[in-house]
Amino acid sequence: MRPEITDRAYRVFTYQNVDRVPDVEFGYWPQTIRRWLREGMPVQLTEDEQNQMFLGKLDAFFGFDGQDAVGVDMRIGMNPCFAEEVLQRDGSSVTMRDGSGVVARRYLNDVDESSIPHYIRFPVETPADWEQMRGRFAFDDPVRAIPEAEIAALRAGADQGKMVAVGFIGFYGQLRNWMGTENLSVAFYDQPALVRDMVEHWAELCARQLERIPPDIPIDYVSWWEDMAGRNGPLVSPKLFREVLQPGYRRVMEVARRRGCELGIVDCDGNPHAIVGNWLEEGVNIMFPLEIEAGVDPAEWRREFGRDLRLRGGIAKEPLVRGGAAIDRELERVRPLLEDGGYIPHLDHLVPPDIPYAHYQEYLEKKRRLIGKE
Repeated sequence: MRPEITDRAYRVFTYQNVDRVPDVEFGYWPQTIRRWLREGMPVQLTEDEQNQMFLGKLDAFFGFDGQDAVGVDMRIGMNPCFAEEVLQRDGSSVTMRDGSGVVARRYLNDVDESSIPHYIRFPVETPADWEQMRGRFAFDDPVRAIPEAEIAALRAGADQGKMVAVGFIGFYGQLRNWMGTENLSVAFYDQPALVRDMVEHWAELCARQLERIPPDIPIDYVSWWEDMAGRNGPLVSPKLFREVLQPGYRRVMEVARRRGCELGIVDCDGNPHAIVGNWLEEGVNIMFPLEIEAGVDPAEWRREFGRDLRLRGGIAKEPLVRGGAAIDRELERVRPLLEDGGYIPHLDHLVPPDIPYAHYQEYLEKKRRLIGKE
């Protein structure tokens, strides 16, 4: 019999006994890292490391908890990729076609705009483009095979009580990668057959890759990246989500649930409240990162959806700009959620550069007292 899963996050989200919630955060703007170094943060970082948003070296420096989990590369990427091509250069940026086929103006790493490319063209505009792109995501491509050594590592991890986790790009997110936000928004109405075909193909690829994992290995946790909402709500209506995107989630999550999966997490910025219920229907039951400035109210969501909804994030960033009592008030705001369970608190997105290093240290110290780590 498989031993109990020991991962703290898993136990929090399944309402099991746990010593405390995990001490985790989400990442940093590169500009924030550079500011903190100027303010005396004692970490040696290369120039490349200073331009990363998710930096294990910095997470280790701050002492965040790791996961007691094992995962595998699901091998859902494009093959072959496009040849990268620089189309134009100027003093602070390059316009180029990257390996995904997207043409964009990308700022160089030493300027503050470096994290915000200006997108110009996407690789799928017509059904003919999609037919070519479909070939780059073939189901039977030999690169999709998961090596036996990785399968063995999954099996060993499960036998040791580790959480088995897999991750995918969501259906809106992947189609946006292919078409761009504006083109996809129009295509829902002007090219519905094309959109449905792309969703069905992506769902089948993800599901088949999940089915490559032998059935004796459980699946505990499925993560999805979407980023399909803004301050005013999701970028598709609940009706469109249900009719077009939700069947894709159903196809993949049904495979996971047959392996015992209880948890699905979606990374969606902005305020996706209108489609939270849709995700819950398919077993995607952890919402993250809960952006407060976009109007997300985690406590109200819990009252509306009950404990079926799990929550991660939800601490506003602006109180860290002010520090002191503002941080105290923000942490007190989430205390009832923490006590109710099924919630892991951390900042509601990447740490922005208007937060001083000293205030971030203050926040971590106070949050750790709140969760019982110190």
